Amino acid sequence: MKKLREVAGISLLLAACPSAQAAEIKVIPEKDIAIVSVEGEFNLRDEDVFTEKVLRLKDAIVMFDSIGGNLIAGIEIGKAIRLKGFSTLVPDDALCASACALAWLGGKTRWAGPEARIAFHAAWKLENGRKTEAGTGNALVGAYLQSLGLSQDAIVFFTSAPPDGAEMLSFQKAELLGVAVKKFEIPPERRQTATKQETPQPSALPDPDASYYDPNARTLYPEAASPASPAETKTVALPPVQRPAYAVRRPEEPVLEPQVLDLASLEAAAQVQRRLQERGFFQGLIDGVWGRRSRVALRDFKIRNGLGSDDRWDLRTQLAIFDDRYTAAPATYVATLSETNVAGLYMPFAAREGASLHPLNPGDALAIQQRLSQLSYYRKVGDGVWGMASRSALTDFKVANGLPANDTWDRTVEEAIKGSSAIPSTDTPFGEWVQQGTACGDPNNQRRLVISSKDVIAGVSTCQFDPPLQRSRDGWRTEGTCVRAGAAASARVHFQLFDGRLVDRSVVGSVATEKPPVFRRCM
Repeated sequence: MKKLREVAGISLLLAACPSAQAAEIKVIPEKDIAIVSVEGEFNLRDEDVFTEKVLRLKDAIVMFDSIGGNLIAGIEIGKAIRLKGFSTLVPDDALCASACALAWLGGKTRWAGPEARIAFHAAWKLENGRKTEAGTGNALVGAYLQSLGLSQDAIVFFTSAPPDGAEMLSFQKAELLGVAVKKFEIPPERRQTATKQETPQPSALPDPDASYYDPNARTLYPEAASPASPAETKTVALPPVQRPAYAVRRPEEPVLEPQVLDLASLEAAAQVQRRLQERGFFQGLIDGVWGRRSRVALRDFKIRNGLGSDDRWDLRTQLAIFDDRYTAAPATYVATLSETNVAGLYMPFAAREGASLHPLNPGDALAIQQRLSQLSYYRKVGDGVWGMASRSALTDFKVANGLPANDTWDRTVEEAIKGSSAIPSTDTPFGEWVQQGTACGDPNNQRRLVISSKDVIAGVSTCQFDPPLQRSRDGWRTEGTCVRAGAAASARVHFQLFDGRLVDRSVVGSVATEKPPVFRRCM
């Protein structure tokens, strides 16, 4: 309800929202939350414009009114929205179709007006002047929707309509598919005020593509409890119309531009692990860590389907994995994980532009681990596996050195970590600390702290930071939530370093410690 009240504050803007003639992305600052307006046809590289404009926003509602357009732009905008934790909104009488609808799905909270129109159809391309479904595009859409945690039934629904048709999403259908959508309604008194402020608009020229979607097919409309309303969920049969402008394939702006998932990303690797598990090849925990189990599963899938005999990751393999026409593992399949079963494994990953290392290459991962160990961020024996401990150590290093708080490896972080001015962990609170007279390494020690940029383990309690722990003028500060024995409390986190000692001035709940505890570092 709090978020709804915040959104209600922009109702005057919504009521006066004009129809868009061209793609436009605008940021409207509000007191508590920014409004990002996305109107018009999506073009390739609009995702870059969107990302640049929202990069520094802490919280926002992204409001859509678009017939769609470039598939890649829609998916990438949706990914950016989910990464930032923004909400999305299609207001009353607005249309959000095709690539726009995919971007709208990226919202952490999805809002829609009672008479909003949200339409989906399969990805398509032009062949000999005709629209045909594009397998590569649908594979990208499927991978994206899986990353949002949507069910298989929902993915089928969103990609089932033919290129010249549309599946219109209703509140009832969204609930059946397990897609969370909240209804956005402007309070009557705000709607009246907004109406008074409206100015007459010049009559628009007839839209040659207006019949592409049935204007009477309202979406996300609260349906009556009557059992007979099949028209809400059936595929709309559309008459032949003049080819829309956004369907023209421009050489410099291709409708489809398949991109290979980055397996160094936990999210992307987890998608592939989940799919390989569905096909019967992956037999392990879906954790996003691309290790031996994942590599064996990928190699065996490729062997089974005549795609090669190694674990090399490329677009052809990616499309095959998400295509049900390729053969699944037999019921008797058992993954062989012995040290001798290495044929075709550990094919090299290409480093990002400007970098020389890739953390999924065992030799490169070992080199990174060794450097992080020299700087005291990585506190294990390097094994060449880019797992959770390595990712956490890299994130801590990046935070301490003023880089983004994530585990992405690129040219910038490679230059920083190799540089002579790299800040070591000993100049930060990151690591293990205990109070005088207590033992290091004892998980039952109630006077022990294990601090990272994302959280702190204090005895049997855990505190999650949001945002990550950051350097401040008087030490290191952030906010978070601490959980102990199932009870949660908010925390204002504040650490200070003096002569190799850590002073914990944090406040959990509303009670401050009279005498802040002091800890020594475990080496």
